[in-house]
Amino acid sequence: MSEKLFSSSGLIFPAIATLLAVALAGHIDPYLAFVATSWVIFGLLGLSLDIIWGRGGFLSLAQTAFYGLGGYLGSVVAINMAPTTGLTLVWALPAGAAFGALVAAALGYVIFFARMGDLQSTILSYTFTLLLWSVTQTFKLDVGAADIGGDNGLANIPGIVLGLGADSDALGPNAAFVTVVLLSASIYFVTRWLMRSNFGRIVDCIRIDIEKTELLGYDIRKYQVINFAYSGAVAGVAGALFGLWANYLNPSIFSVQEALLVPIYVLIGGLGTLAGPFLGAIGIGWLSFWLGGGTVGGQTTLILGAVLVLLVLFLQNGFLGAIGGFWKRFLPDPNDAARNTGAVKIDTAVLESILIDAERQAGPAKPLLTEDLLKRFGGVIPVNKVSRHFVEGKPHALIGPNGAGKSSFLKTCVGLYRPEGGTIRLGSDEIANVAVFDRVRRGLGVKNQKPQVFGELTVLDNLWTAAFARTRDDVRAREISQKVLGMLGLEAQSKVQADALSHGQQQWLDIGMVLCLAPRVVLLDEPAAGMTNEETRELSLLVRTLARHTTVVVVEHDMEFVRTLEGHVTVLHQGKLFAEGDIDSLRLNDAVLDIYLGRGEHV
Repeated sequence: MSEKLFSSSGLIFPAIATLLAVALAGHIDPYLAFVATSWVIFGLLGLSLDIIWGRGGFLSLAQTAFYGLGGYLGSVVAINMAPTTGLTLVWALPAGAAFGALVAAALGYVIFFARMGDLQSTILSYTFTLLLWSVTQTFKLDVGAADIGGDNGLANIPGIVLGLGADSDALGPNAAFVTVVLLSASIYFVTRWLMRSNFGRIVDCIRIDIEKTELLGYDIRKYQVINFAYSGAVAGVAGALFGLWANYLNPSIFSVQEALLVPIYVLIGGLGTLAGPFLGAIGIGWLSFWLGGGTVGGQTTLILGAVLVLLVLFLQNGFLGAIGGFWKRFLPDPNDAARNTGAVKIDTAVLESILIDAERQAGPAKPLLTEDLLKRFGGVIPVNKVSRHFVEGKPHALIGPNGAGKSSFLKTCVGLYRPEGGTIRLGSDEIANVAVFDRVRRGLGVKNQKPQVFGELTVLDNLWTAAFARTRDDVRAREISQKVLGMLGLEAQSKVQADALSHGQQQWLDIGMVLCLAPRVVLLDEPAAGMTNEETRELSLLVRTLARHTTVVVVEHDMEFVRTLEGHVTVLHQGKLFAEGDIDSLRLNDAVLDIYLGRGEHV
């Protein structure tokens, strides 16, 4: 009950705050109501950044660009339509939202489909804002009755009009405050619903581990562009509201100061909380308003700056993050279950049923074939024309000393490394130039060297995310994830956050996520790392069972574990195929011993 109450706090407290603001609106000074309206609008702008940064993991400094563009277009439409119809909100807000979303989608396409790094993406977004600021200084255009006058800005913007007809008057300060509060609250609740939907869960996963999300078969670029476009729409609405509130716009809306203020609103209120930006913007606005009243003798900027520095230093998760952390101290810790569990024990009967069901839905196992596969990093060649043919029936093990190219070979097969030569075939498909997520959708499943789990999500939600990538059906995904959870014997840990699990348990969870995908070829990179002897025996049983239904390739250093797999073994050395056979014969091979022990002519 307490957990449900905590998760509902993002609904209850904003609703209470909205009702209080509406109730008090009729009793506050009109000038204060007028100024406070701008604080709420800035909070809405902050929300647009929290959507793409706090939830999507991308620090965009282009939100004021979408804000300004939405403001300009919304105001132009309102200037031309309001004299005839009134209803400025009906014209300005959709126009601002559409323009903000369109420009954000275009910029996002360039950033995300080009797969830029985080720093480069942020710099590009900032450059875009500076470019707009520079262009709008001299940009002049007449659009009907609207006169965009470059540095002189855009004037004669009608206020917030709710009435129908040319004679309708703009709302007064108090009524306008109520209208903006209700509109902003509506957008917040819609955003909260979106971020708690299946779409929002995938966006969270992209923030937590972008590579793992793609390895589950999600086209992360599309999610990022859609999320960015939505944040642009919210910023565009905020800009349109600002234009109607101020009755005037000029290029300063694109300035450096405006762009850098938005992240401050988010950080002070609470990154990723959605409601935090409103709290940050209102807090900064109120503090500026109070200090600007002459309380501190003209030292407003100095004191405001000092307060902001202290808040960012000592409230690293913002106000709402600090409140949430304090509240959680009084709630039962679901992660206690992670400390009270024994070793994982595989239920082979359930595993068999999972694999048979996967084969029925996804088809039979597929062979994996590489021919003269080449991967080069400058003068280093970790994969040097390796040709291998992997099929179902028995596990295939890749062994070799450190630096032999084992993990690089797997990553090249998966698509994390792009090859310089050779071919990769998954069944009848040539996949050497296919995107990672598309290889996964075609039946390739991989567990990398280190366990990759979404630490902020529960064990069950990790499995659900993998299953949903395959099924795109919420109910079916829950059925699959529950079944895999039971097979691993982790039912008691279903609500435990993944980052609270031990290293070995995270390995098991990562393997479980791969199984949820129903892959036809499974690549496991050092799956036994961090596991106990008992867990390693269970892992060997799982791999041997898996190999009867799929093609399995295992990279491993533990020779005793490789022996228990009873499969075909390939030795790599300096990126090349060195030897192959069963593990017992390879243990007697002097050349293989030489490269492992660092002796003889083969080193």
